[in-house]
Amino acid sequence: MDDDELVASLPVFLNGAPGAEAQDPASSVRLELFQYPLYQRDHPLPVPASAAQRGQTVASRWRPQANRVEMELPLDVRPSVYNAEKGTEYAEATERLGKIPVPGQVKQERPPTDTPRFDRMRLESAAVPNAAEYMICTVKDGELHLTPLHAVLQMRPSMQHVDMLGQAESSERRGGRGAGSDDEGDANNAPDKRPGVVSLNVSVRTDASRPGPGAGRAPHDARDADAERWVDLRWIDESDPRGRQLADEQLLTHTRAPLYCESRARDFL
Repeated sequence: MDDDELVASLPVFLNGAPGAEAQDPASSVRLELFQYPLYQRDHPLPVPASAAQRGQTVASRWRPQANRVEMELPLDVRPSVYNAEKGTEYAEATERLGKIPVPGQVKQERPPTDTPRFDRMRLESAAVPNAAEYMICTVKDGELHLTPLHAVLQMRPSMQHVDMLGQAESSERRGGRGAGSDDEGDANNAPDKRPGVVSLNVSVRTDASRPGPGAGRAPHDARDADAERWVDLRWIDESDPRGRQLADEQLLTHTRAPLYCESRARDFL
């Protein structure tokens, strides 16, 4: 509007994508936006004070080719807010999952006499399709710097602990029914005179030389992603001075070459 006051006029600098020159995805620098739909907006990730006192922090790992990220957030295990009995059940059911290691941190073994405790919530990523070219905007010293994003990922609880506890309980119920059936006597061992039911397996033969477009590709990609080795990441938040240093190195344009727009206004209006 004509009445709008001009507050500031900032020069705009376009930065290149971080790590564009690297050949190996695992060793390159990537700029990705993590969204947390189930956590409070404009707040850091919740690390309870009780967890910080125990030396726990956010742990994360990454599969470069599949671009899959997993994170573990410490939980508040104070008796007033934590169900110890349920936590033990979840810990026993998910013991084979292990914990995501933190680079540089010595792994602490749990004493055999200690009761296992489910003290971390695992998040897993889901890629958000890019509807446009997203960029990160950084304003510093009266300059506006734009840096392209590689991807946008949404981090949600994996709920693996619930699934694995359900599987363990189902296995226990099946085992209990099997043990009880052995004590029912010989009456149940009598031959059944009723006509039996015969199952038939029917298969349809297709021309394997002409598969449909993308046939079998999705399961193959999923297997490749699951087989890829994890790369442990070091988590640096806004309270760490290294975070600001990395931001200045990667999000600020260090060249001042002028850019000229070759598009005309009517091309995009």
